Amino acid sequence: MYHNRLLCIIMCYICRVEILNILEMSTYSEIKRAVENKFKDAKSESDMRFYLLCMMALETGARVSDLLALDWRNISIEDKDVSYTNKKSDKKQIQLLSENTITCILTYMEVVEPITLENHQLFYNRKKGSVMSRITANRRTQKEFGFNFHELRKEAGKNVANQKGVVYASKYLGHSRVSTTDIYLGVSANTYREQMKDVKI
Repeated sequence: MYHNRLLCIIMCYICRVEILNILEMSTYSEIKRAVENKFKDAKSESDMRFYLLCMMALETGARVSDLLALDWRNISIEDKDVSYTNKKSDKKQIQLLSENTITCILTYMEVVEPITLENHQLFYNRKKGSVMSRITANRRTQKEFGFNFHELRKEAGKNVANQKGVVYASKYLGHSRVSTTDIYLGVSANTYREQMKDVKI
């Protein structure tokens, strides 16, 4: 009898987590689709640069400071990935990029090639003569999507955690401890307790 009740609790919890995961992934997918569409409709170099930054945040889970420090040599079109040094952990990370993002990078490259390839900086703003600032990235994200740029990193982390688990997400985000990822993604004892309230025992 006890084992049957325990099995019931476990199955109910698994089902609830699966439902929550679908909702989380829907949020990620919707944001990613919106950003990709905005890139396709971009009319200026500035718009392309910003939306590409958002796309790469959603695919790499990198901090905005790490993304803004990228140069063209960090991008491998052939391998479809981006390599960079995580400034906080000082560890090298390599993240895969989707075919769509690679296509967008090539499109962006055609527009900015005369200036940025010479300077090597991926998100170089030639009007200002400098790389896009974190303040600009945050302000525009807030204006267009209603949240801080850092939320893109969180959504990316949640997406990976939902599909591969929190251990894999921890490595993906560059965290040194899984417990850090738990806290970062909001997986706490209180969260677990709230989720378990709907489980019938």
